[in-house]
Amino acid sequence: MTVSAQLSQALLPALASSRAGEAAGFQGLQRFAAPSLLAVTQCFLSEARHVEDVIHDTLVMAWNNAHRQAASGLSPARWLCTLLASRLHNQLVALEGELPPSSPAEGFGPPSLSDQIPAQRCGPALWQLAQALPPVSPGEALSRRLTQRFHDVSRAPGLPLTPTGEAVHPPLYDQSLRGRMLTSRVAYQTKMAFQRTLGRPFEDYFFRRWQQRREACRMIEAHGLPRRSLETALGERLDIEIDPRRLVRGFSYPEAFPDRLERRKASNLFLWEGDWDQPRHYLMDSGHVRFIQDIWRHRLAPEESDTFQKLEANRLSGNPMRSHHRGMLLDSRERILEYLRLYLFYMEDMACFGFDAGAGKDRLGVAVDRRGQLIKINKGLHRLAMAQVLGLPQITVRVRSVHRAWWNEQTRDCGGREALERLAAALRRCAPAAE
Repeated sequence: MTVSAQLSQALLPALASSRAGEAAGFQGLQRFAAPSLLAVTQCFLSEARHVEDVIHDTLVMAWNNAHRQAASGLSPARWLCTLLASRLHNQLVALEGELPPSSPAEGFGPPSLSDQIPAQRCGPALWQLAQALPPVSPGEALSRRLTQRFHDVSRAPGLPLTPTGEAVHPPLYDQSLRGRMLTSRVAYQTKMAFQRTLGRPFEDYFFRRWQQRREACRMIEAHGLPRRSLETALGERLDIEIDPRRLVRGFSYPEAFPDRLERRKASNLFLWEGDWDQPRHYLMDSGHVRFIQDIWRHRLAPEESDTFQKLEANRLSGNPMRSHHRGMLLDSRERILEYLRLYLFYMEDMACFGFDAGAGKDRLGVAVDRRGQLIKINKGLHRLAMAQVLGLPQITVRVRSVHRAWWNEQTRDCGGREALERLAAALRRCAPAAE
């Protein structure tokens, strides 16, 4: 059996455990893959901390994305080298300082990841190199870091979920958050149970009457149409593929809907009327974009970023960043750095696998204004900023709401299923609002 076949055979159970979310999967990847990946990485990077960052992130990416391996058509060993190629490439680019700073005139990042050397082409070359090199045992520092990650993965199932049901990141979780997290979780589950048992059945009932052009259908449309029911009816037909660098306009919910009750009502409706689409914000000026640009620019030394300095200043003043909604407390220098590295890891994952529309708790949402142009709403702002800074050529956004004036123009007073078909066809022509 060849070296390639032996390694792939050894990695199969590790990947199977990883797909099941078992910590043993990460331990298996560390044991069988790290020596070969380390031998290759040391050919390109001389500083130990850079080597450790690349190996650590590659193994965590493999554990998180083990479900992608079979679909890739590559053997486990070759697939891992593809991940290594992506992570190593970004490290070399950062060290060489090839990424220009973003500016409004030039866009958010490099022209496109496709203009750089794709990992799919580099992966086989790295695998050939791995087979020619003797494996290298991880040093003490890397072993300690990987062991700590294994412990974090192991204890994650025993930690409370965030209020909306996501797993917390163990290094950022603090026991003092547990009470508020559990209380908020119960409140959220109660709200969702009410919506499932009472709110949603009513919405679906009225939506079906509107679809069938039954009695009161005009009144149901005049009310705004239930968003969730319409999303269920159209599904992926509400998704649009766009260049993320063109989506540069957003709007503020408090400015668009100053009244809190109107704001809450709007979140449940698909048709919005009024001047909500007039006060627009340039996304380049948003805190989300500045945050992502800042940490990506300083990804080799996150402690030098403006974000780190602000978070550290807050901590030293006795006001550390705390969020029971995300299950994190940044009350130490180590936790602040881990928080920044977590976002950097999300970016490395996106750079390697592209934009995953299903990642995160919400789809990346947009609204259609009265001119039929796409405006960003407050769903997935960090993920959008990552895609823009990385220069991804394409992402998927989901239309959450449309302006009633545009709806009336497209449907021309027809209703029911015919109106839905006209809407779906018109959405294909929608493009992001210009600067």
